[in-house]
Amino acid sequence: MIKLFFKTFLRNIKISPLHAAINIIGLALGFTVALVSTLWIWKQFSFDKNFKNYDSIYQVMVTGTFNNEISTDPSTPIPLAKLIESDYKNEMEEVTLTTGLENSSLKVGDKKLTANGFYTLGKFTEIFSFEATQGEISTPTRANTFIISQSLASRLFGNENAIGKIVQFNGKEQYQVKGVYTDLPNNSTFYGLDYILPISDYLQKNEGISDGWNNCYFNTYVKISNNALISSLESKLTNFFKTKLTDIKPEILLHPMAKWHLFESFKNGKNNGGQIQYVWMFALISILILALACINFINLSTARSLKKGKEIGVLKSIGVNRKQLIQGFLVESICSVGVAYIFSLLFTLLLLPWINKLTQAQLELPWNSPLFYCISLVAIILLGLLAGIYPSLFLSSFNPILALKGKLQFSKGRFQPRKVMVVVQFAISIFMMIATYLVIQQLYHVKNRPIGYNNHNLVNVTSSSTEIIKNFDVLKRNLQNESLIQEATLSSNFVNNLGLSGGGFIWEGNDPIAGSIMGISSVDENFANTVQWDFIKGRNFSKDFKTDSAGVILNEAAAKFMGLTSLTSKEITKWGNTYKILGVIQNTVSQSPFKSIIPTVYFLDFLPRNKITLRLKDGKDQSETLKAIGKMFTAIDPNLVFEYTFTDQVYAKQFVQMEMIRSLTSLFTGLAILISCLGLYALVSFLTEQREKEIGIRKVLGASELSLWRLLSTEYIWLTIIGFAIAAPLAYLFMEKWLENYVYRISINWSIFIVTGVLALLITLATVSFQAIKSALANPVDSLKNK
Repeated sequence: MIKLFFKTFLRNIKISPLHAAINIIGLALGFTVALVSTLWIWKQFSFDKNFKNYDSIYQVMVTGTFNNEISTDPSTPIPLAKLIESDYKNEMEEVTLTTGLENSSLKVGDKKLTANGFYTLGKFTEIFSFEATQGEISTPTRANTFIISQSLASRLFGNENAIGKIVQFNGKEQYQVKGVYTDLPNNSTFYGLDYILPISDYLQKNEGISDGWNNCYFNTYVKISNNALISSLESKLTNFFKTKLTDIKPEILLHPMAKWHLFESFKNGKNNGGQIQYVWMFALISILILALACINFINLSTARSLKKGKEIGVLKSIGVNRKQLIQGFLVESICSVGVAYIFSLLFTLLLLPWINKLTQAQLELPWNSPLFYCISLVAIILLGLLAGIYPSLFLSSFNPILALKGKLQFSKGRFQPRKVMVVVQFAISIFMMIATYLVIQQLYHVKNRPIGYNNHNLVNVTSSSTEIIKNFDVLKRNLQNESLIQEATLSSNFVNNLGLSGGGFIWEGNDPIAGSIMGISSVDENFANTVQWDFIKGRNFSKDFKTDSAGVILNEAAAKFMGLTSLTSKEITKWGNTYKILGVIQNTVSQSPFKSIIPTVYFLDFLPRNKITLRLKDGKDQSETLKAIGKMFTAIDPNLVFEYTFTDQVYAKQFVQMEMIRSLTSLFTGLAILISCLGLYALVSFLTEQREKEIGIRKVLGASELSLWRLLSTEYIWLTIIGFAIAAPLAYLFMEKWLENYVYRISINWSIFIVTGVLALLITLATVSFQAIKSALANPVDSLKNK
């Protein structure tokens, strides 16, 4: 019997190839979305699982109150790590601390390149179970020794043994390689870590930094095997830390490695998700689209039932019972799903290069995994059963006598499930249209946010040295004389990256005991002209006024926080030094464009100015200009590897994830609409075919083509409206919740629903009208003939 129904499945494809293709392609597209989403979601959940101590590693984070806002940050001071190491050995077996990731110029012989790494304290490589390929890779402790990744060793030394080789850092320091470790995978927090240096070298260059509890510039990680101790350890560390930092009311949080990637976002001191929201979003999308594909399959299978009526009647008349018919129809369903799944694998292979470029996730189908084939087989059988159970029950219920006479008809009651499924189909498509529209609007809203400076032709020089900084004035003058740049400036951080915040700010009307925390940056007198700040009040720093060394400039957020309305006799105090407020600038986006602006104070000499920003001249070849600039830099420091970034390109990278979400949701929404249209077209063609004689009679009696089109289309217009009525409020609630994650966000406007509702109606009418018009224009004589 199974063999018989398998042959029937092949015969049905041969008899009606167009509708069979629509059915299978619809399922295949649904499978494709589910496959791509599953591969991406699997990748997200695999982050950091390469580390053996995955379940017992925690990052120490600090929650504090900054300017009446509670925020959580991974930055911690060195004394906290030392406290954990000395007083909590029994509860926390290991502790390690790292500086932020730094980009350095490396030189071996005539070979020069740049690499990323940091300084470490404690047993970093031991805690994170690094694997050695050459030498010994325990965390470096001896001065001027370091360990490097396998890829960096290959870049520096080729196939030679790297152990004992000397590498020059930033044109001055000499480091000896003591070990080479295996590169970390791209689903690791420390992916791209090229080298690890001993913390002793960092402390030697930054005297006094290891003793200050205010110096929260480091990342601290601990190993805790007993998870039951987490709450009490957080409480103990918090109580002690509060005695050291009184101005931010700190609380210690031990954030488990399992949450680093997916639950990295915090709001008001509480974890509010993060990347996990996109995981659930794509999981929901894949389920919805797969449901669309299954609804198509069910609707088309039931719609084709009249054509199969005589076949079912013959089978029943020769003794085939209902149970056997159901089994046979389920075999057909599973075969259809199986063929669709094969096509979906092909579609996925075609899509993956684009998906990988978009997500930078390096997704691939696990052809070598037996589990993949087992899951695929189970999925095909389960979906085949789920998609085929209703059609099989429906078709097997036919009366054989009526079926053989061709008198099968659908009563209104029997027809209701089809309408419900069509409404669900419309609701899913409209929901996704609204959601995609709002994602795109939010992205453009943030992209068009005023950034407070002109990032066109603005270049951040990411490689520098003491020689370059010492000779900066000469270098700047030479660059301008050669007409290579318009302006150049020195600062403690780049305009698009606020590197430091600090407390202790006091002004008239502010609490002198607690003080306040604000962003801190040092700039020179030419910084404002180079980045083209917009001044709201006051003026820039000037070399004409020697007293400007005791002056500051505020951003708009700082002025608002201080309640500043006039610059007359306004001063601010920091660590006992009083500064006159010279001016107020428009807020500059110096961190994530999706977050609120940090109140920031700009000094002349508070921090070392070692970052170079250039503004290139308009109308010149940028590539040639930068080559010439690079030569001037290396003329001053031959060991320097000249590297740079364009601030507009760096800013654009802030939107990579949102662009990915936009592109994927747009793709999936497009596929959902395509699946719906394919199914609707096939369904309308089947149902219109059933009404051929009715249409012929109406035409003979004088009905116009317009009235016939209206007759055939009205039902689907109402089904679309009902689907919209279901989808619109659900989309509003879902997207309103999603938008709460953004400080700088759009408001959901009623016009969005009008646009998507009208668009959904137009798509429905366009799909239905082709078949409706074709039937309305048909010759009634042909339709009234007995077939």
